[in-house]
Amino acid sequence: MKYLMVWPYGWFDRYMYRDLLFNEQVIPFYINMPLKSNWISLIRRVHLSFRVNRIIDLPGKSYWNRQLLTSITKDTCVIFNTGTLSVIGWDLLNKVKEKAAKVVLLIVDSIHAHSSHMIMALPKVLHFPWDLILSYDQNDCKEYGFHYLGTNYYSAMPEIDPSAYESDIYFVGRNKAGRNNKIIDLQKKLVSFGVKCNFNLVSSKWDITSNKNEHIPGLSLSHTDIPYENVVADIKSSNCIFEVVQDGQRIQTIRYFEAVCYNKKLLTNNAGLYNLPFYNPKYMKYFSSFEDIDFEWIKEKEDIDYGYTNEFSPVKILDMINNYCF
Repeated sequence: MKYLMVWPYGWFDRYMYRDLLFNEQVIPFYINMPLKSNWISLIRRVHLSFRVNRIIDLPGKSYWNRQLLTSITKDTCVIFNTGTLSVIGWDLLNKVKEKAAKVVLLIVDSIHAHSSHMIMALPKVLHFPWDLILSYDQNDCKEYGFHYLGTNYYSAMPEIDPSAYESDIYFVGRNKAGRNNKIIDLQKKLVSFGVKCNFNLVSSKWDITSNKNEHIPGLSLSHTDIPYENVVADIKSSNCIFEVVQDGQRIQTIRYFEAVCYNKKLLTNNAGLYNLPFYNPKYMKYFSSFEDIDFEWIKEKEDIDYGYTNEFSPVKILDMINNYCF
């Protein structure tokens, strides 16, 4: 049995599943690789556009990734994620099903969250005859009959050195549901209590312009994604990681995994924190409102060691697939 992992080129998944993609049993296949022609790239971008396909599901999207089918044999287990489903058509998915031994889906997003790509992927998640769906959200598993993935979807990056920007607390995130204004309000309060922040807010150009007069120490506004290597470097130079889960999401974000893997404090509004592996009340704190936050705890330096020994590595996914499918 060989495993073919199909991922959108340039997405964050290449970091999360790095241990799997480097595994000798796994062959990575990246869809939507960069094209040499700018004009053809423009046509493809429009053809696969979220905005366009939310209005009408354009036919013929399999054309752009037709080489995928030549990589599949009768002994191939093809692994997709929801990012891939958001940019490929039903025709290609059905052809993969006909050729492959097994077709598996990994979901590391909550069905009821507000991720734009999930809106596009959801019909294929719920109405395609998958051989196996593994989801990180236990609530979704109960509601839709998925199998629980557990916490096997983060690859640590020990080779990254800490950045030169030392801070008491670190945050990075997109402006989901307009939360950035609340984050800025909190940062103002943190700064007033002497907390050294490193907050990186990613938003649209319009939102960035509207905040151009904000001059808060440790605040960085950007309309482009920050390279994940830089995120990890800044995390390693911080004392505490700030996690904010979006409305509708009841599961931890990548921030939780980073706290454990890099031995950092975690401040989060994830009410499920207490049930997570490696939970330590001394180093992990839950807040339901900003008034709950202990500023002195954020600044207090401690020797943190969660005793992590690669428990989150996604290489365990292969064993799960074998147990369920073969």
